[in-house]
Amino acid sequence: MRRLPLLAVLLLGACTGHADDSPRPEPHWHEASLPAPPGAPGRIVVRDAVRCGERWYVVGGVFLDQPTSDQDSRPAAWRSSDGSTWTALAVEADTFWGQRAILTSAACAHGTVAAVGARSGGAHGNPRVTTFFEDAAGLHDVAAPYTQYGGEQATNVGPIAAKPGGWLITGNRVSGPAVWTSPDARAFTLHEGVPGLADDSALAALAQDAAWDRDEWVVVGGGNAPDDALDRQPQAWTSPDGATWTRETVPGSRSFDDVERVAETPDGLLGVGLRGNAFGAWQRLNGTWSRAGTFGRIPSDASRSPFVASLATRGGAVWATTSDGARYALWRGTTAGSSWTRAETPATPPGTAGEHVLSVAADAAGVLLLSDDGDGGRVWTAE
Repeated sequence: MRRLPLLAVLLLGACTGHADDSPRPEPHWHEASLPAPPGAPGRIVVRDAVRCGERWYVVGGVFLDQPTSDQDSRPAAWRSSDGSTWTALAVEADTFWGQRAILTSAACAHGTVAAVGARSGGAHGNPRVTTFFEDAAGLHDVAAPYTQYGGEQATNVGPIAAKPGGWLITGNRVSGPAVWTSPDARAFTLHEGVPGLADDSALAALAQDAAWDRDEWVVVGGGNAPDDALDRQPQAWTSPDGATWTRETVPGSRSFDDVERVAETPDGLLGVGLRGNAFGAWQRLNGTWSRAGTFGRIPSDASRSPFVASLATRGGAVWATTSDGARYALWRGTTAGSSWTRAETPATPPGTAGEHVLSVAADAAGVLLLSDDGDGGRVWTAE
């Protein structure tokens, strides 16, 4: 809600760089088939993927072919050892909203997966968030009070991230940036209104994503002085435990800046987001942020707000998917974020609606690409 009014400013910004046009081998995509999960039939949707141990996981859901008066969707997940042959993972949901959730984000810790899902509904049509944990039987939903993720203090619940000892969900409350942490994904603790993370008299911010950097959590986003909503600047916050936080300085520009995705690389953390009327990268090395390259361009006739949809790193490979407000694109970059090249994709869904998705994940062996154009979810792999 805080970002949408700034679209006009973003479109007026000056492009601060260009993608690297050096020739690089294009990925050779191979489509994989996702089997229909057990349960009522419908249209398969895919939202996120993660590598956990020796397996790939894809999470999403099913929109029912024959919806009832109170249910038109259900959660779903799949796993694979090679990215080519997939099996449906059992999803057992006991809560009302867990039975209807579309899983939007997943992360791996302790060799198991935890996921966040949501479905809009209720008197005001707000997203009703549910978390899921994995055991030997599959994924299970977690019962939680309505105010844990919703209620009068709610703003949004974002993606889930993992470290060796547990999980962290990034989001925002009326008080500003907030997080939810858990060592086992069976119950999450909300940290809101925390000094160093929440808004104060000098900053109104929006947290977007998080990653673990060796010995601390790093949350990224953007913010501005409460009386100057047009001067958006990149932001970051760090914490050793998710409970106590310190704000970090991230260099911005004279244009709109917002770090929207962050991931670990061998060269430190890499953040990617909006910079002026382009996409930009930031590198965090030894606790210090620096600006890196820019890529792409936001068209002047974009019908929706642009955003970075996903960021994946593994070894020396960096991949990102973006929406310029009209179409999705896939980009390949360096671990330092200094050089970017647009990569070919087997599908380019419109980047204008919540049901349209282009998301990338990566491991040492290859790349996994998820696409959803509103007619059904699809999965591709490339070495």
